[in-house]
Amino acid sequence: MKFNLESVLKSLGLPVGLVAVFAAVLALFGLDLDIVLVIAGSMIGLQALFSLLVDVLKWAGVVADDTAGVWSAVFNLLGLAGIAVVLGFHPSFDYAAVDSQILDVVKVLGLVFGYIVQVAGTKGLHLFLVKGLGLRAFSHSGSREFPF
Repeated sequence: MKFNLESVLKSLGLPVGLVAVFAAVLALFGLDLDIVLVIAGSMIGLQALFSLLVDVLKWAGVVADDTAGVWSAVFNLLGLAGIAVVLGFHPSFDYAAVDSQILDVVKVLGLVFGYIVQVAGTKGLHLFLVKGLGLRAFSHSGSREFPF
């Protein structure tokens, strides 16, 4: 997946001319935009982290479905700025090692999030069966009588 700064800025509602400003700021610090974009495009763990973060925020009700793309674009833009800062201060930084660690953490967090969603979904289904459909056979807390 190639990182396209123009599409990120368009989804944020920012002018595409900001790419030139961003490239000029990077050039001021002696950095090349293409190098930053190549590094950002190769960091799969960071992209997975942003995706998981948007999904968790959607599940929590913070992010609406129609604004998820904007949230993702903001996270990617912040990640791009972070890569540029690290590249400026530590040009020999090992991005691949950090990215693989981020990916491992995201895998574990994805499992934990999936478990939480599964438990919440199971509880919601149980409440629907007991209160919505009136199937008291699944609950003995409402009455002490046998339902049959």
